[in-house]
This record gives sequence, structure tokens and C-alpha cells, in this order.
Amino acid sequence: MGDERRPGHQVSVQEVLARAGDVREAFDTIANTWSLLILIALKDGTLRYNELKRTVGGVSERRLSQTLKALERDGVVDRKLVRSIPSHVEYSLTPTGEVVVDSLSELLSTIIEFSPQVAAARHRYDEKQAQTQESPER
Repeated sequence: MGDERRPGHQVSVQEVLARAGDVREAFDTIANTWSLLILIALKDGTLRYNELKRTVGGVSERRLSQTLKALERDGVVDRKLVRSIPSHVEYSLTPTGEVVVDSLSELLSTIIEFSPQVAAARHRYDEKQAQTQESPER
């Protein structure tokens, strides 16, 4: 048993900081907005490129392609060329990707749950900033 690592285990701040370079690289890929949306879209199964583009919505072809390549490089998404007429490409989660998405699901549930509070906080902040800019400095 000893130092076995399992997906989703709790890590200490010291462990994260000791591996900051590796952690940052993986985090940069997985934690960007498009990556999160792509991973969530693939949670229910394999999608073709255009299905993925429609499902995610608002992502440019260039950004989608770049993000998929980065996710494939990091081993969380699998790309499969299907030779048919016409041929097409399908994307799915790898076993690692499935673990990542399961972990993200809790975070996304929390974000959804607290989105009204976030919206209210943003509104208060924006009002405060507007008042600050309107009032003359003394």
C-alpha cells in the first residue's frame, strides 16, 4: 500500500507546491473553460467533432481543435478516426478523463448551487464600483 496514488485522493498543500510545474501544466489544460465544457459534453459518451462543436456552443473551430489536441495529449480524451464513407473523427473520454469528469461534477454542482449568490455579489460589486466612479474625489 504505502505511497499508492489513487485518482481523487486528498493531497496536501506541500505536495501541490512541490510538484507545482507538473500540476500547473495539467491544470492549465483541464481547467480552462473550453476544456471543462468539452469534458462535460463527453461525459455521456462518444461524439463526432461537429456534434461536439454544436453541444459545446460558441467555441470556434480553431479553439475546439486546439483544446481537443491538448486534452488528447494529456491523456483525458481519445481521438478515433473512423474510416467510413465519409470518414469522420470521434472523441471520447479515456479512463483518466472519466475520473477527471467525475471529480469536476462535484465542483460544477457547487458552482451551479451557488450561482445565485455569485450573481448577487457581482451585482453588489458593480453597483459599488459605479458609485465610486460617480462620486467626486475629495
